[in-house]
Amino acid sequence: MIRHDRLRTTDRRHARRTAVLLWAAAVLAVAAGAAVLVGGRDSLPVRLADAAARRLHHQPPEPDLPGQWSVMDDDGGGTGHALSRVQRAAARKLLSLGYAAGSRPPPARSGVTQHDPARSGRELMFFASGHAPEALLITRAGEVRHRWRCDYRDAAATDPDAFLPPGRNNAAGCWRRAHLLPDGGILAIYEGHGLVRLDRDSRLLWAYPGHCHHDLHVDGDGRIWVLTREAELAPRFGGDEPALLDYFTVLSPEGKFERRISLLAALESSPFASLLDAAPPGGDVFHTNTLELLDGSLSRLSPIFEQGNILTSIRELNALAILDPRRGTIVWALTGPWVKQHQPTLLPTGRLLLFDNLGRGGRSQVLEVDPLTREIAWSYADGPDRRLFSATCGSAQRLSGGNTLIVESDNGRALEVTPDGVIVWEYRNEQRAGEHGELIAAIPDMVALPEGFPVGWLDEGNVRAAGARSR
Repeated sequence: MIRHDRLRTTDRRHARRTAVLLWAAAVLAVAAGAAVLVGGRDSLPVRLADAAARRLHHQPPEPDLPGQWSVMDDDGGGTGHALSRVQRAAARKLLSLGYAAGSRPPPARSGVTQHDPARSGRELMFFASGHAPEALLITRAGEVRHRWRCDYRDAAATDPDAFLPPGRNNAAGCWRRAHLLPDGGILAIYEGHGLVRLDRDSRLLWAYPGHCHHDLHVDGDGRIWVLTREAELAPRFGGDEPALLDYFTVLSPEGKFERRISLLAALESSPFASLLDAAPPGGDVFHTNTLELLDGSLSRLSPIFEQGNILTSIRELNALAILDPRRGTIVWALTGPWVKQHQPTLLPTGRLLLFDNLGRGGRSQVLEVDPLTREIAWSYADGPDRRLFSATCGSAQRLSGGNTLIVESDNGRALEVTPDGVIVWEYRNEQRAGEHGELIAAIPDMVALPEGFPVGWLDEGNVRAAGARSR
């Protein structure tokens, strides 16, 4: 198994870097001393100083393999295969995969373009936007109530050896997923690069460099379950091309690694191992895009819904699955009419709601399906009288009143529809992307805050242009 570990340098370059680090460590030591008195051992200056000290204690790496990759010590979960120069380049490319900030020209009108207050919900809407590493909280009228922002370089500065560089395609230029916490802080994923915890004013509390991607879930104890990935040589897929292998990783509330579960091992040990026959021989073999912890309220319907089990979506296998993390195996899986699907979620009825990207003849649809009978109970599909298409991302959320919030990510559009398919609220992203602002910024994800979600922290000050110093 390989990982982004530390730069391979010559002795001369290492000496120059050591000199710079000595200077930086001296400056940080002064800041850390003051920070200990003010903020304690866990403050950011102290952690930066500790990171610098750890780097100074590293032995100079061997100069024979230029690049950013090294063989990981075998911890029982990796193969330890050495990689050729070509394989290292392929691994770097795989790990830097991300999403376009925007891909469509902007519409004539932006913001809230349709609203029927009598038939739509009144929830606040929280979403990440493709134009920047930024999340916004808006009203149904489109008023921005709060913003959060943190540039990737600020996160990577906490441990430069561990974080991937942003890459030529700027994969870390926006957040794939942001999760709002009750105290007004957020967790945010730089696709394939890492995870950050910010407070409500966008101050960086910690950063985790574990190649996080797509989705996360916070459990009742505050632990963070997040999808991560590694570029590995996997004998299962044959050939000599590295494969992106996905993991369900558990972090402490403070962002410290605790454990992880291999999706490949969970499939291989299950009755659904034959799904792997459809995987490509290398590259992005899974593209897992959902991690939803089940609360156990539907376990009376089937043991697959036991509390703590994980609902997931494996895009490249066109499969939905449920993982039992205690046994480390897949206990249920299903393929169907969906193709390259995203974001299944379990409804109180026991049905699944999902965004099907390409299953309607290459167009998109939202499906509500019974996972036990495979019956499709409801759908909202692209057609002659309504457009719905997103080749990437996309999501659907059933609202408390029975309507459905749909995110058409590529088009930077979100819409709320009634059970009979009438649009009662529509939002088109006001942010722009592209070199000259010629594209509408994608909306990787948007959620309506559930009823009763605490937002009292909004009343403690005016609307905050959080993270303005990073702009």
